[in-house]
Amino acid sequence: MNEIEILRALRNNRVLNLQEVHETEDSVYLVTDCIHNLSLKKMLKATSSPFNVAKTKTIMSQLLKVLAHMASKKIVHRNLKPSSIVMEDKHNIRVINFGLATYVNGPKSNIGICGTPGYIAPEAFENQVCDDKADVFSGGCIFFEMLFGHPLFESSKPSGIFSLNKHFKYSDLVQLVMKEKKNPQTRIN
Repeated sequence: MNEIEILRALRNNRVLNLQEVHETEDSVYLVTDCIHNLSLKKMLKATSSPFNVAKTKTIMSQLLKVLAHMASKKIVHRNLKPSSIVMEDKHNIRVINFGLATYVNGPKSNIGICGTPGYIAPEAFENQVCDDKADVFSGGCIFFEMLFGHPLFESSKPSGIFSLNKHFKYSDLVQLVMKEKKNPQTRIN
């Protein structure tokens, strides 16, 4: 099972820790750390407003360190989103949900589009092999959501989110950020 191998390879204090694996004839059970706190997704919904810069910086700093660790192991998450980040306490995160993770250039590295619409890297829509840059793109979507209090791609229908995500051009990002707040002094609190 790929997820087990990846969790074992990623041993890190900001990644869900795999304690034990139990197998039966028809099932595999993973015993992991128990984390009772909210996911980043639930925190974003609960506040329904942008996070302050200090909180965003703390979370993103830890997330980028996890992504760098994953890149050093040639692992790509491929489903990084706010619900894949759990707040261990007020200041520390854990990245979870490694079910779609794979090794870069591994046997499952180009199985087509995978991930959650709104956080999928543009190259995944073109059936290119996803590497660590795909996770950085997803991290950027999370960063935007923390800074502005809403997802980068919004639509009333999942198909609309998928379409906006698929047709996204990096050059559009500056316009999106500028549209959020016209006055540079109030852009970031």
